[in-house]
Amino acid sequence: MTLYLNGEQREFPDGLTVAALVAQIGIKSDRAAVELNLEIVPRARWDTTTLKDGDKVEVVHFVGGGTPTRSELAQQEPLLPQEAADAVWHCPTCAAQVSGNFCPDCGEKKRGIADLSIQHFFTHALGELFHFDSKIFRSFRLLFAKPGFLTAEYLRGCRKPYLHPFQLFFVTNLIYFFLQPYLGWSGLRTTLDIQLHMMSYSSVAARLAAARIAAKGISFAQFAPLFDHVVDVQARSLVLVMVLIYAVLLAAMQWRRKEFFGQHLVFSLHFTAFWLMAIFVVLYPGISLFLRFALRYGVHLPSVNWDKLIFPVALFLLLTYSFLALRTVYRESFFLSFVKALVFAISFHYVLDIYRFILFLTALYCS
Repeated sequence: MTLYLNGEQREFPDGLTVAALVAQIGIKSDRAAVELNLEIVPRARWDTTTLKDGDKVEVVHFVGGGTPTRSELAQQEPLLPQEAADAVWHCPTCAAQVSGNFCPDCGEKKRGIADLSIQHFFTHALGELFHFDSKIFRSFRLLFAKPGFLTAEYLRGCRKPYLHPFQLFFVTNLIYFFLQPYLGWSGLRTTLDIQLHMMSYSSVAARLAAARIAAKGISFAQFAPLFDHVVDVQARSLVLVMVLIYAVLLAAMQWRRKEFFGQHLVFSLHFTAFWLMAIFVVLYPGISLFLRFALRYGVHLPSVNWDKLIFPVALFLLLTYSFLALRTVYRESFFLSFVKALVFAISFHYVLDIYRFILFLTALYCS
């Protein structure tokens, strides 16, 4: 296989571990730090981390010596390996005195003179964000491919390789609300017209809106844009309402097990992140784009209520995902997991309505 070792393309045997690579290139393991694809590999994981074709590996050998200043570094030629004894520095994170480019205690990398250059800054930033094995891609890949895996990993204490549940939920939320104006479907952004005419509670909403408009002494045409603007702002943060509802629902179903609420909250964050992406970014908008494409090219489709047609598909998707996730995280019987997954899937419509009604109330009285 081909590895990029310290920037140099080299060939190595397949199936090589980090520990075997360090030994093969003749560096003592207690005097080295390894960075794999822009992430520090803890020494405890060297024996279990297998390298793959195309991996980028940086191996740094620790040496000792004096302390050059920043201005001296700017004037010096790059140090030869034997001259690295002049590279002692104090780690800004843990204050340890370190020789070499990486702190062996916390993994902090030594700051170089070019670290804040535009090229270096964006190279590392884009590498962290878009590398296929970065935390973001790895977390989203596992969120879809292995239901419940991220929750189980977080609960057993394996957290460094993945985004924190709140981070993953935040990124999902950000993606949805960034794309929503281009998706052609209202989703979580319910305008005043939708609230008053298309919801199960529309009759109640109409009475409350009429009273609010009368109290403000303005017309409906003047009030509607104010309401819709507040909805745009508040919809992003109020999505957490659904996370809390699912967590409470799960805690109620698991009450005999006397588990921490935080465990259910982690499951709820991952579950809500999944359906937000799968249903509101992929399923419904995908159908909307398909209909637009068909209309553009003169394909006449039967006149049906697409919302009612897609809803059973969404329920089946949520049922399947929640069943697999519950089995992975709580390790209960097939029957119990299926029943609880069924409750989760059926509750989707009602949780969504509760969120929209709360959003209606907050937008109504903040407009």
